[in-house]
Amino acid sequence: MPLFSEAQRVANRIGLRAVAKGEEPNALGGDGLGLDRVEDGDGLRRCDGPATVDGGTAVLADPERRAAIHRLHHAIVDHTYGVARDGWARALPGLHAAWEQLVEKYPGRARAAPRTQPDGSWVADGNRRLNPEQNSEACKACKDVSDEGKQVILPAMQRIEAADPDRKLAGLEHMLKGEDRLKEKIADALRARPELTVAQALAIVPDPVRFTLSYSTERYANGVLADIDRLKAEGFELIRLKNLWGDDQYKGINSQWRRPETGCCFEMQFHTPESLEAKGLTHKAYERIRSGQASAAERQEMEEFQRRVNMMIVAPPATAVIKDFPEKNDD
Repeated sequence: MPLFSEAQRVANRIGLRAVAKGEEPNALGGDGLGLDRVEDGDGLRRCDGPATVDGGTAVLADPERRAAIHRLHHAIVDHTYGVARDGWARALPGLHAAWEQLVEKYPGRARAAPRTQPDGSWVADGNRRLNPEQNSEACKACKDVSDEGKQVILPAMQRIEAADPDRKLAGLEHMLKGEDRLKEKIADALRARPELTVAQALAIVPDPVRFTLSYSTERYANGVLADIDRLKAEGFELIRLKNLWGDDQYKGINSQWRRPETGCCFEMQFHTPESLEAKGLTHKAYERIRSGQASAAERQEMEEFQRRVNMMIVAPPATAVIKDFPEKNDD
């Protein structure tokens, strides 16, 4: 079903002309979008040449008329994303109900709780194991990461947050990956590459410390680019950035960073409030898919649920300017 019905489009056009004439305020403000549309008497259409009005017959030389078209353009952004936010809010109860139905259909297998054995070794679900020496080293390494996250990286993130009041850090209660979860990652790495030390195995984990910045949809792209520069100015090294706004299973931008002094890695996610909610709603489905224990039918339904949720999330304007790092090589 289209996100915006024809009736909604017509209603928007009627209201937007009042904004273009200056009769109503435009919440977005600024002049950050290029003028590539004109009013042709029946809404807006594309214009490959100079911006025109009156059916495309008069050049927009009048600054007041040009400003009116800019207001119209910005107002379309305001109304478009306002309708999208309303649609998302209306869809949420049904999406939560759909997830509960999936959980009832696929209750999942109970996981054994990780535990330390009397000899000092550590065992967990999936035949994961650390011997006593490895477990002792892992405990210390996890404590070091926790301390660095709280005492060094978090204050830097708070300085970045303070630089712009129009977005905020979200989910700080989940900033640190749990010790047992880190040990699972360490055990997996050591099983695949037994020659690694515990410290080397932990260094492979991209997100022992995690952060999220949440932006309004309208200011998202400029905010993300500015904060990437702020992260670099704090001395952090960008390892990887993935722009996933075109993905049907997840919406947002994920990036991994490193603190060069210690090699400690952390993740920074860039979201809108709606994409952050969508991530939270689909996270357990994502875990089921990634576990490798889901049947083909369960995996298909979990992926369809993620697709259903994320089709409701409208990408912010200009997200295409935020490029993957390292950039994809089509050759």
